[in-house]
Amino acid sequence: MKEHHTAEQLQKFCKDSKDEAQKTRLRAIINIKKGKSRSEVIELFDINRDTVTNWVNTYNEKGAEGLKTNLGGRKEGNPKWDKDIFEKLGKEIDAKKGYWSAPKMQRWILKEKKENIPEQTVWYHMHELESYTYKSARPHPILGNKEEQASFKKRAYRV
Repeated sequence: MKEHHTAEQLQKFCKDSKDEAQKTRLRAIINIKKGKSRSEVIELFDINRDTVTNWVNTYNEKGAEGLKTNLGGRKEGNPKWDKDIFEKLGKEIDAKKGYWSAPKMQRWILKEKKENIPEQTVWYHMHELESYTYKSARPHPILGNKEEQASFKKRAYRV
């Protein structure tokens, strides 16, 4: 195991950390540094061998900071989109009328504003404008087979 920190330094990191999962990982590394075998650590923390190996490898590569819980998401954070884009899109929808799907709105933004905004983000921001709502496709039973519909209705009420 690499000597990034002494066991005492790791104990201080552990005490100062607010991340409970990181504390557990640090305690396992501390125990190994103090001479316990991986088998003893596995039993002590009730974890499997691969988990201990992963923790040790991560510690060797990145030190104590590498043992923090990864909350996922983008490293750079969520992008902040200019609200003006969505207001102009709303004006375009009002002017042209009709049904605009989220992919259609996405294509308009890409063409007119040169921004590649995810579909879900487009839907969210348009919903925030309050005058636009999401409509999903619905089946049209009027176009269906009348005999099959009648047969289905008869089966539905049988006991």
